Amino acid sequence: MGVAIVGGSGLVGTALVERLLARGAGFVVVDRAPPRRAVHHHRVDLLQVDVDELAAVLRRYRVDRLVHLVARVDPPRDPADRGLMRRLHEEGTRVVVDAAKAAGVRRFVLVSSAVVYGAWPHNPVPLSEDAPVAPCPFPYAQDKAQQERVVIDAWGSAGLSIVRPAIVYGPSAKSYLTELLRTRLPLIGRVLPALDGHRPPLQFVHVDDVAAVVDAALHQDEDGVFHACASDWLSFGEVARLTGARVVDVDARLAAALLDPLVPLLPPSLRAPSSLFPYLKHPFVLSAEKTQRVLGVAASSSSKALRSILV
Repeated sequence: MGVAIVGGSGLVGTALVERLLARGAGFVVVDRAPPRRAVHHHRVDLLQVDVDELAAVLRRYRVDRLVHLVARVDPPRDPADRGLMRRLHEEGTRVVVDAAKAAGVRRFVLVSSAVVYGAWPHNPVPLSEDAPVAPCPFPYAQDKAQQERVVIDAWGSAGLSIVRPAIVYGPSAKSYLTELLRTRLPLIGRVLPALDGHRPPLQFVHVDDVAAVVDAALHQDEDGVFHACASDWLSFGEVARLTGARVVDVDARLAAALLDPLVPLLPPSLRAPSSLFPYLKHPFVLSAEKTQRVLGVAASSSSKALRSILV
């Protein structure tokens, strides 16, 4: 069989499935939700499965390469929900790593995120793969940084690739960042908020390009951290122009007072807590140089990825 895609029913997993199907590769999707295509699928809830059970699944499908995609981006609605989110990223990831080791998997690919670098005023533009991991207090960013630590501690550096994508866009992408640029307000149209006057550069990557980087990391036996990103980024004004949005200056403290109480009431893709605000104020754009040089993968432009959500 060859490859296990843990979390293969999500946005990036679905794109990776299509890529592997196109070249006839053998793989199994391991996920609580069924994949969109009729492929080998084993249903697993990472908060309920134990290591032996998951290892048996990997042995059954003769898995020697595994990509771990399970993650939850949307902000939690309350402390109990926050606890479940943390458990998924920490305990669930530890189960996957331990099961992979027990089943004799040779290569482990973790899909992380650019948010682990944090969005800080002093960030260089662009960030290289050896930049320090310093996430802001946004739950997803904190959890992805911890997820990386869990994998590195439990697996080691040999046979491990970590892929950190920029903001992932595509026609089916749906999060607070995509909905911000899709939404048209009555009488106003699209609005791009500039918090406290900040207008950081923004970088996007198409989901198909992320799948290409993950595929290369799975099969080229190159250890280390790799970015999945366009080689360019956009100014705040360019993003507004491409989306037809109006830039509106917003007081961050006022926005926090309005938005934070709404988090428990809103659907996941519309939750925008103030812990997200640094990522709308300061740069966290990535360098594509290493990925192009080592893996030979060059992503399409940020503008193409951005336009893909507006179709």
